[in-house]
Amino acid sequence: MSTVNPARPSSLFLEDANLIEAAVEATAQVGDDMRDDPIATSDTEAMKMIARRFLANSAPSLLEVLDKHPDINSTADRLIKIGRNISATMRYARLTAPDKGATGESLYAHYKDKIAGALQLLSEECKSLAEILKGEAPKVPKVRFGQTELEMPVVTLGCMRFQQSWNRGKPEDKVLDMSKVDDGCQKNLVEILRYAYQCGVNHIETAKSYGSSELQLGFALKELFESGEMKREDLIIQTKLPVTAANSIEEFKDAILKSIACLQLDYVDLFSVHGLNLQSHFDLLFNNPDGNMIEACNQLKKEGKIRHIGFSTHAPAKLIRKAVETDAFEYVNLHYQFCGSYTCTGDLEFAGNLSNVRLCHEKDMGVFIISIYDKGGRLYAPSNKLRDLCLPDMEPMTYGSVWMWQHSMFDEKKAPLHTFTVGAARPSDLDQPVLDAIQLLKDQDELAARRQRVTDRLSKAMEDALGKKWMETWHVGLPNAYESRFQTHLTGLVWTYNLVQAWGMLDFAKDRYGPMENN
Repeated sequence: MSTVNPARPSSLFLEDANLIEAAVEATAQVGDDMRDDPIATSDTEAMKMIARRFLANSAPSLLEVLDKHPDINSTADRLIKIGRNISATMRYARLTAPDKGATGESLYAHYKDKIAGALQLLSEECKSLAEILKGEAPKVPKVRFGQTELEMPVVTLGCMRFQQSWNRGKPEDKVLDMSKVDDGCQKNLVEILRYAYQCGVNHIETAKSYGSSELQLGFALKELFESGEMKREDLIIQTKLPVTAANSIEEFKDAILKSIACLQLDYVDLFSVHGLNLQSHFDLLFNNPDGNMIEACNQLKKEGKIRHIGFSTHAPAKLIRKAVETDAFEYVNLHYQFCGSYTCTGDLEFAGNLSNVRLCHEKDMGVFIISIYDKGGRLYAPSNKLRDLCLPDMEPMTYGSVWMWQHSMFDEKKAPLHTFTVGAARPSDLDQPVLDAIQLLKDQDELAARRQRVTDRLSKAMEDALGKKWMETWHVGLPNAYESRFQTHLTGLVWTYNLVQAWGMLDFAKDRYGPMENN
């Protein structure tokens, strides 16, 4: 692998010079081919080398903590993520340089504000992460979760990515007891719980449909309770079960009780009807001639096995509104992000779930947002244009988080969004949302000002690309997939077209188009 030694930035960059110099030196070590090939970010050793060289100059405190950290897998993952951030920043600066033959100062001058902003954000986060890993940082803040009166952390641990198996294959391959769970998998799960708890993320969300998640979580919680590391009363534990899992009220009760037993608990704080997506699901709950299945939940609540009842949904916005209006639920898990509302995008008067969020506010329901970083824009791997529009104020992941947490500050009806789930496959997956959440404990006005600047740039880019009239009317007359004759997600197709045109989100559009194929 060849190496290059570009000229170092001069006083042109003033206080930003050290960070840019650190990034130039770090990426220079891997050579021009590696630097400018986006596929090269899959070279994990190169990314770790870039991270180490950058941290040595910009945040040595984190490097020191990582080198002493007992979880070498999480250390490697953190270094890879940092390396990819630096690589993406410097690559975009080079590829957009007016003078392709430039080096050093002239190579990066055109992109000074963006690159300096990105590296400054990264450096500050790395220093804060060192404090988090040492246990010296503030905890994730908590908010009142609607009428449940629970003090909910603004970040939730989702338990859909760390389990041994989804149990969707052959019967003989399903993981139904701990004998089929790898020691490494279970150890990782326990470490995720420990790290989440250390950071103040005490809401744990799982589901029967998440394969061996409930099983493994039950044994992990038992271990942590018995060791005295955690207390049951300090956790908010949620599980979910579809109404289609049973044929009667008693069967549904039994199925819920089996989930609670699998978790090795006496009760769950939150129980959700999982995937209330179709009118037939609604009818089983509320219009069932053989007995409304919602009674199973109500009975278990009276018995103390369930503390609070809610539902999760990917339904059309009209059906969500119908479920909310029953007053049977205290909270809801739904899609609603700055770029759209996933399956609800294009619905109702505001082209998504905003009406339902406001209705939940009227009814004092807790609002839990699903998949903020994935279905909410693939923010963990944003398009160059989206990142460009967010910087230098915030990275896209931070913007998505802050937009949600500060929703009540800018929404006309002051409707809050309380928490969102992060599906962690390893402890380090919680780093970014925890870092972002801690910002809420600082100057909210300054954070809001940065968020608003990003919002303004995104809105202008959308209007420039599509026109104001199109932005306001594109969804009018388009049926939701559930209403389409052939279940074609027409609103989804136009929504992703808008995002590609305005914010360059082609990879996100491909991800969302994939499930539509052959439908």
